[in-house]
Amino acid sequence: MTHSSDSVTGLIDDQTEVLGWQVNLGQSAVSFSVPRGQSWWTGKEPRSCPGFGPDGKLHGLPSPNLSTCTRQDVQAYFDNGWTLTELIFSGLASEEAFYRPPYHELRHPLIFYFVHPAVFFVNKLRLAGLISEPVDAYFEGLFDVGVDEMSWDDMSKNYIQWPSVDDCIAYRARVYDLICKLIESDPALEDGHRPVTMEDPLWALFMGLEHERIHIETSSCLVRELPLARVIPPPEFPSLSLSGSGRDSKIETASFIPVPAGSIEVGKPTDWPSYGWDNEYGYRKAQVSQFEATRTLISNGEFLDFVQAGGYRQPRYWSDEGYAWRSFRDLQYPTFWVPAREGDSGEPFRLRTVYEEIEMPWNWPVVVNFHEAKAYALWRGEQDGAAGGYRLPTEAEHRRMRQLDSIERTEQVEDIYNLSLKHGSEGPVDAAGAESGSFRDLFGNVWQWMEDHFHPLEGFKTHQYYDDFSTPCFDGRHHMILGGSFISIGDEASVFARFHFRPHFFQHAGIRLVRSSSDGAIVRLDRFNT
Repeated sequence: MTHSSDSVTGLIDDQTEVLGWQVNLGQSAVSFSVPRGQSWWTGKEPRSCPGFGPDGKLHGLPSPNLSTCTRQDVQAYFDNGWTLTELIFSGLASEEAFYRPPYHELRHPLIFYFVHPAVFFVNKLRLAGLISEPVDAYFEGLFDVGVDEMSWDDMSKNYIQWPSVDDCIAYRARVYDLICKLIESDPALEDGHRPVTMEDPLWALFMGLEHERIHIETSSCLVRELPLARVIPPPEFPSLSLSGSGRDSKIETASFIPVPAGSIEVGKPTDWPSYGWDNEYGYRKAQVSQFEATRTLISNGEFLDFVQAGGYRQPRYWSDEGYAWRSFRDLQYPTFWVPAREGDSGEPFRLRTVYEEIEMPWNWPVVVNFHEAKAYALWRGEQDGAAGGYRLPTEAEHRRMRQLDSIERTEQVEDIYNLSLKHGSEGPVDAAGAESGSFRDLFGNVWQWMEDHFHPLEGFKTHQYYDDFSTPCFDGRHHMILGGSFISIGDEASVFARFHFRPHFFQHAGIRLVRSSSDGAIVRLDRFNT
């Protein structure tokens, strides 16, 4: 399947913007056909890359064991992430998709995220003393720092001159060769090496490997936000999860499962033989009162009831900030829902996945931001007549649910759940989980919004190679997400992962409901001593 790039004149739909982002159009000679030609791939092509499966698709690999990994293990993990990045971007069907800022203008154009992971490798390896010179000092300044949008109406501008896609490909090729030589030669990876720890310079390499996997996921969400005409599914991108569609796939209302009171501990041991981000280390112990949580994530079908009841137009279900955001965006339904058109199947909505628009799978988890999740919880509690209402889980409660399913300290969650690009989408909410029949999707499918603000654990320390990874977000404005999604890979797919976003931000994230007479050991930073 091929798709030719549109003409420049066809892309200029507002002549007043011709001196804005459109100044970047027409400077790249690379073909934007899908699938991409050989010149697109700066490392391994998907079909020769570790992680390529018998289904003809490229999937994620698990994180290497830092006590036993060989050079071949590290090279395979590097190749897998590097090629997955290029696979994600190979679905962009024109220059416009690279250079036009997202509709919300709260992130850079995708050209930035195409280069940023490579630049991160170089800058961190230099900081660790593993390389001494820049590859391209201009690139390593321009593509160094991303953005954390400070507000939903912070209309930051991205109308600058970016390098051509050709030049970006050439830069990535130089960095790929540099990292391959480092993996091949660094003495810390010799046969029988001692464990690589956060005190070692080589930690910077593994930091780059995991950082790239974060951006594989966040870039996929930005691609999902693009107009459908600007993307085409790459042939090697994993297939969508199997599911029915239409009304036949609408499941029953999620039932609640009781969880007895108990104590939980949070914190990754410093000697655990895999890479971890700074916020994973430290310690927290909490007593969790008994509570009940929904067996499954909230499905599209369940959320449809909220939409059709006019939930988006009733301020009483929303926080002041949440309703201001909803009004600013004038939303009436989730961002990735597409209103039906004449001639469709009769369903009111279709669903946008990363690259496709499909008949609505009502039994997949709904993808929403924190504001929408909270509004739904309040509405649903009112509909059910629940004393005290419903809320989202806390981190402590999520950990307690894991204990119930005996998965608190295992690294094998990738074998059970929809993680690591087993599929190219979320899937049915009742398809993956413990054989005991308790909770489904404690991991994978979509992230789960937590009530907690993102917070440090006791004994938290920044790492010298990335001292501002977590600390700027301990601000009481970021809510935690736990559990990972279908495209979470490596550390993001581990039981130790602790991530966060602002409440208006869209990720592949959804809803689980909790009812309890307690606050679930919630952490609010207005009362947390940082």
